[in-house]
Formats: sequence, structure tokens, C-alpha cells
Amino acid sequence: MGINRGTLLLVLLVTSALWAWQSLTHATGEIAVLRTTGTGHVEHYASVWYVRANNALWIRAENRGRSWLAEIHANPRVELALDGQTRGYIAHPMDMPKYQNFIDAEFRKKYGFSDWVRSLKGDRNTLPIQLKPI
Repeated sequence: MGINRGTLLLVLLVTSALWAWQSLTHATGEIAVLRTTGTGHVEHYASVWYVRANNALWIRAENRGRSWLAEIHANPRVELALDGQTRGYIAHPMDMPKYQNFIDAEFRKKYGFSDWVRSLKGDRNTLPIQLKPI
């Protein structure tokens, strides 16, 4: 007795969905909390992904319309809560294709399928931001 195609397709779809869900939820364990304070002296908090590359800590704006990115341009002093510790940094947006390509590749390496799924959302013009400890 063979397995019919409908059953096989259903098993493949469920398996793919579980793998995708596992990949997406794995990425949530790699989230930091960014605190910015712009010109209005109002604190903003955002969950961000991060990577360590070339002896530096990097975050990335998925697109240039992020509210916290405007805060960084107004005041580059930020705090990042990571691994149970909160530290101060100066944020340096690196708006150059070589940095964008390099950091996008590092994010893709670290976050894999989750990063790929986020790239499908459309309007994606990433901006890598190097964080230098204060």
C-alpha cells in the first residue's frame, strides 16, 4: 500500500512550516534592546538584531524609515541591553554600499532563514550601524 500524493504533500508542508517556525523563533533568542533619546529627550526602545563582525558590534535598520533611526541621527548616544547587561555606545551609521553588503551578509549568516523571510517584505534599504563603546 503506497502513500497517496495528498498525504505526502501535507506531510511536507507541515514539516516545512515547523522548520520555518523553528528558524524564526531561534532568531528571537538573538535580540537586543536598543534605547535611544532624540532631540525631544523622550526615550525610545526598540528590539533589534545584532552581529559581531570585525571586532565590532553592529545593528541594522531594515529600512530608513525606522523611528529609532531618526533618534540616532539626532543623538548618537544609545544604550544596548544585551546578554543581561546594558552598556552605552556611540552609534555610527555606515551609509556605504561596502558596509551594507558586508553587514547584510553577516546578518544572513547569523539569522539565516529568518533574515531571508524579512527580506521578502519589500521596501528594504538596510543601514548598518556600528556601535562603539563609550
